Formats: sequence, structure tokens, C-alpha cells
Amino acid sequence: MNYMLCTTTTTDPIIVFSENRSRISVLNNNRIEVQKIQVDGCLIDAHLEKCDWLFCYEDNTKKAVFIELKGCDLDKAISQLRSTIGHTRANYSAYRKECYAITTRVPKHGASTRKRSIDFFNQTGATLSIKNSPYSISI
Repeated sequence: MNYMLCTTTTTDPIIVFSENRSRISVLNNNRIEVQKIQVDGCLIDAHLEKCDWLFCYEDNTKKAVFIELKGCDLDKAISQLRSTIGHTRANYSAYRKECYAITTRVPKHGASTRKRSIDFFNQTGATLSIKNSPYSISI
């Protein structure tokens, strides 16, 4: 995995990740230096399951945020995020990990969605947020 080839560093106030109809915007009001890494199509081989993007930054702790942009197949999105965490574990062991599954249609936030997030955390040590597109987060 060639991290340097797949990484762009930015301090832009708004960093957008989009694919098809799914989109997440990262509001970087303090213009923190962010490493934006293209996972699908660059970092991880085409034959392996992986998420679309990953970005890393440091405020008072190191954080790695994994992003999967999906239509409506939530189970596939979760599987891709879990797989990417496994593939990149050595590089991000010292980072707090957050994952976002951004879908065009997400099931109602009920017991099954909460259970998926809890199971994901127990398996990976990373938080999982399941959100409808478009969505935005602040760092």
C-alpha cells in the first residue's frame, strides 16, 4: 500500500467526499491539516473489499475517519469499512477511529441500527455512524 501516492494534504475549510448521489462534507473551520486518502482505486488492491476514503488529522489526539459512500446497501457498506480497518490496522493503531456509512437511503434509526453500531465497535474498536446523504461533520 503506497500511502504517499494516494494522499493529498489540505487545510481547506470544507472538504467534500462524494460519489454518485452520496456526499459528506467535512467542515474544517480551524483549517487543521488533513490527510485525505483515496482508498478505493488507489490505496487498496481492486480485489480486496475496502471503503472509499479515509482522512486523518490531529487536534489533541490522532484521528482516522473512514468513509463509505453507498446507495442503499448498508450491510455492504459496513463490511467494507470493517475490512478497511483490518487492512490499515498497522498504520492507524495509535489513532482513534471513526467510520461513516453515508447512504442515499438508510433504515430508520431503530434497534437494528444501534445493534450494528455496537457490534461494529466491539469488533473493530471504531465508532460507526450511519447517515443519510448529504451529511456534514465538523473537525
